[in-house]
Amino acid sequence: MIRLSHVGARLGEREILTDISLEVATGGWLCLVGPNGAGKTTLLRALLGMLPYSGSITIDGVERHGDADRNVAFVPQRPETPAGMTVHEYVALGRAKREGWGRETARGRAAVREALERLMLMGLRNQFVTHLSGGEFQRVLIARAIAQEPDLVLLDEPTSALDLHHQVAALDEIEALRSTGATIVSTMHDITLATMYADRFALLRHGRLLLDDVPRNAVRAPQFTTMFDDRVRVLTLDEGFPIVLPTRDRPMP
Repeated sequence: MIRLSHVGARLGEREILTDISLEVATGGWLCLVGPNGAGKTTLLRALLGMLPYSGSITIDGVERHGDADRNVAFVPQRPETPAGMTVHEYVALGRAKREGWGRETARGRAAVREALERLMLMGLRNQFVTHLSGGEFQRVLIARAIAQEPDLVLLDEPTSALDLHHQVAALDEIEALRSTGATIVSTMHDITLATMYADRFALLRHGRLLLDDVPRNAVRAPQFTTMFDDRVRVLTLDEGFPIVLPTRDRPMP
């Protein structure tokens, strides 16, 4: 269980998060939803333990600060691309948390190979990561997270560079981690796609939590359209699935 209680965070003099309180069940998937500058990435970084925060963030009752042994995988939105490293070597970095640096085990090698196969990267395993397209590198980042066999997965726009086919395939593989007990917290701008995977949405605006609810309720709540300045429409398919679309100031052609 992840529990946030009255969490705040500042960057210099600027207050980014204010009084955030919510819970994520073990094995659940929470998606942070909101416009640019809402504080979504900052909240992920607080969960990762990368920046100071006020209030409390606990995972299974242990405060996040000082919990260095927690096996947390992070897929950033704008990662650094290491020179001179192959796809296989980069994905294998995910094993360091479980096995230590340079301590290959049969289980670790199998986990790396499985992750490469699941993200359709075997044909690229000997390519340097600096030679990959943005979408290919994003799949490599997700493969590294899967190979890590984490307790918690934090994803910042994990499908932003992927085509539709690879978006669904990658999210399916991330969702499969939940069967091992992994908890997932993500940000996603494609809200329709997020409703297909997340258990709950946390709506953020100006660093404050507006609503925490199941996705189908959250996208139909008044706070949702207000959050995007009334520039979105929510349609419903026959089977009840919501589709979220932006609106235009002038009529469609």
